[in-house]
Amino acid sequence: MAADHTDHASGSQAHDEKGSPGKALAIGLGLTLTFALVEVAAGLISGSLALVADAGHMLVDSAGLVLALVATLIARRPKDLRRTYGYARAEVLVVPVHVLLMLLIAGYIVYEAVSRIGDQPEIDGIPVLAVGVVGLAINFVTLRLLQGHSHDNLNAKGAMFEVMADMLGSVGVILAATVLLVTGWSGVDVIVSLVIGALVVPRAFALLRHALAILLEGTPPGVRPDEIARDIESVPGVLAVHDLHVWALAPSFVALSAHLEVREMVGCETTLTEVTRVLKASHNISHITLQPETRELHEAIDCCLSPDSVADASHLHTSAGALP
Repeated sequence: MAADHTDHASGSQAHDEKGSPGKALAIGLGLTLTFALVEVAAGLISGSLALVADAGHMLVDSAGLVLALVATLIARRPKDLRRTYGYARAEVLVVPVHVLLMLLIAGYIVYEAVSRIGDQPEIDGIPVLAVGVVGLAINFVTLRLLQGHSHDNLNAKGAMFEVMADMLGSVGVILAATVLLVTGWSGVDVIVSLVIGALVVPRAFALLRHALAILLEGTPPGVRPDEIARDIESVPGVLAVHDLHVWALAPSFVALSAHLEVREMVGCETTLTEVTRVLKASHNISHITLQPETRELHEAIDCCLSPDSVADASHLHTSAGALP
C-alpha cells in the first residue's frame, strides 16, 4: 500500500511564484552578445588581447544563455504518458555542452596569451579603458537580472557564475588599461588575459559537478536525510523510517520517498498527513511518496535488503549522501 502525498505541480509553481527565468535570460543574452561583439571589435582595433579574452568570455556567456533559454523553454513543456516527470531535467542535460564551451574558450585564451609572451605590441589604452568600464556596467545589470533565478535554475546559476567572472574580467581590463596609460608596459595585457582564462576552469568544473550530482540522483545540497528521518520519527504513530530517498530532477524539483513503519494500517492516514505537513514546512519538500508498513510487512518485503538501500548505524536508508 503506497500513499502519494504529492504536489505534482510543485516545480512549476515555484517558477510561477518567482517568474520564469526565460525573460531574464533573454535580456541578459541581448546585452551580453551585443557587448561581446563591440568588445571583439575594440580588442582588434586597439591590439589588446585582454579585451579579446574578455570578449571570448562574454561570447561563451552568450552561448550559455542561449542553451539556458532553450532548456528553460523545453522544461516548461507539459508532462505526458511517456515522460511523467515532464522535461524538468532538460536544463541539466545542456550543462555539459556549456562546460565544454567554457573550457574551449579558456584554452584558446591561454594559448594566445602564451604565444604573446616576449612580444611588445603597441596597445591603445584609452579604448581598452572605455570598453572595460562599459563592460563592468553591463555585467552588473545582467547579474541583477539572473540573481533571482539562480537558486531554482541550474543554467541561470551557471550564467550568473559566468557574469560574475566577467565582472572580474572587466576589472582586469580596466586595471590593464590603467597600467598601459600610466606606464606603457604592454606585458600587463598578457597577464590579465591569462587570469581571465584561468577564471573559467574552476567555475566550469563546479557547474559540471552540480549537474552530475543531479543526474546521479544524489542528495541535493543543503538537504540532510538524517535530520529528515528524525523529524519523521518524531511524528506520533511513526515507529521507524526505512528506505528513505531524497533526490532532485532539477534544482527546483526535490522529491522524497520513504517507507514508514506504523503499528497498524487502519487509521494511518492521519500519520501520513502529519508527516507530509512536517516535510513541507520544515524541509520545503512537496513531491512526497510515503509507503506505510507494519513490522510484519517490513520483514516480509525485506526493503532494507534491497540493492538500492544502504544501512547505517541508525537504520536510515538513503539513495545517496550529499556529494562532496
